[in-house]
This record gives sequence, C-alpha cells and structure tokens, in this order.
Amino acid sequence: NVAGTHELLEAARAAGVRALAFASTNAVTGPMQARAIVETATLRPLTPYGATKAAAEMLMSAYSSSYGLRCVALRLTNVYGPGMQAKDSIVARLMRAIRLERTFEIYGDGRQVRDYVHVTDVVGAIKLALTGEQWQGPMVIGSGNSLSVLDVVEEVRRVSGAALDVRHGPAKPGEMPAVVVDPSRARAAGWSPRYTFSEGLRGVWEEWATAEVQAMTGPPSVPGMQVASSPPLGQPARASGTGR
Repeated sequence: NVAGTHELLEAARAAGVRALAFASTNAVTGPMQARAIVETATLRPLTPYGATKAAAEMLMSAYSSSYGLRCVALRLTNVYGPGMQAKDSIVARLMRAIRLERTFEIYGDGRQVRDYVHVTDVVGAIKLALTGEQWQGPMVIGSGNSLSVLDVVEEVRRVSGAALDVRHGPAKPGEMPAVVVDPSRARAAGWSPRYTFSEGLRGVWEEWATAEVQAMTGPPSVPGMQVASSPPLGQPARASGTGR
C-alpha cells in the first residue's frame, strides 16, 4: 500500500494528472465503540493493514499540499456484490457455506456490527471522486446502516431460502465490537447508495445459486504462491463479523 501508492503519486505528478482516488478503509481510525466514524476521526489503526492505508493517506495529503494533486481517500466499509466467489468476506463465506452445505461458524456471540456497501455504489463514488471538485481528502463511503453478524445470517437465510446451519466459536481477541459510519460528507457531495442490503444481497445470491460449485472453493491458485485450501465438505466455514 505505501510503496505502491508513492510510486503512483509520483507518476501522477510527473504526468500532470489532476485527480487521484484511493481505496482506503475505515480501519485507519481504529475502535470507535458505538460512535459513528467520520472523516475527522483521529488516525489510530490497530492492524498493519490499517496502518499502511493510513500511511498512504498521509502521502496523498502531502502530494495534494505540495503539488496541487486533488487526492481523495475513499474510506470504504465492507464491500459486497457480484464476482465474490473467490473472496473471503462474510457474505462470500455465507454463500459458500450454503452451496457447499457446510456449517457456518461465527466468532463470538454474533452481535458485532458492521456497515455494508454494494460494489456498484462504490464505483459511483469513485467516478464522483475523479470528477467532482468538492471531493477532496478522506471521504467515508458506506450505507450508514450497520448490521450485526446475526442480522446478516438471517438476511442470507431469507434471500436464499436455505436452512443455513450455524455454530458459535470463541470470539477473536481484539475484534472491534462495532463499526458504524456516517457518510454525510459524501452525501453532501452528491453521492448516495442505491442498494439496500436486502436488494444487493438478492443479486449476490442469484449469481451464487447458478454458479458452478467447483468455483466456490476459495481463491484460485497463483503460480509461486501458496493459498490455503478450503475445508472439506462438512467442515465448518469459519468467519467473524468483519470482512473487508
């Protein structure tokens, strides 16, 4: 995230690019308890992933101040939508558990809450970020309507009509109990999500319902890279409330 972003910023500066949009994350702010995450929240990442995104945002801020490059850091919540067969997010894990007839395992009590935003709405935000002069600096992109893991499980059951089996495992140490965001700044700049979670999830399920089972066993293998294999049929599909 850091080295690649720096190279991209330098190339953009040299080429006279006017605007650059960066896919960031609300993990740059760290735990906010039940308070809504806004753009002015202090950067306090708890993970290496969040720290690299925060560092990339700082580089963008410096290039914006020094060279006039309009940089937008889109702080995305949990993105879901079509094309998730190889993903490891909670929505993909739930779909995979249904199609492969596995038990879905929840870390903790399942009351952890997260915000979910459809990939089509993210694309809309990227387009606005590149063309709208009022888009500058960090912008929170999310639905503004957080759901618990238990809520997501029930919605997947409703949309799919499947009797999804779940079981609870130990909670993950240090997991944030709540991620609630306030996308008011993006809304004021002309963006708003088109998809409710129910609508977006219905489209995801329609794709998974017709997909080949062989395509659901996890990320594809890449030459020179070892990828953890999915558990055999009948083994639990472990998942926490997070997902990226």
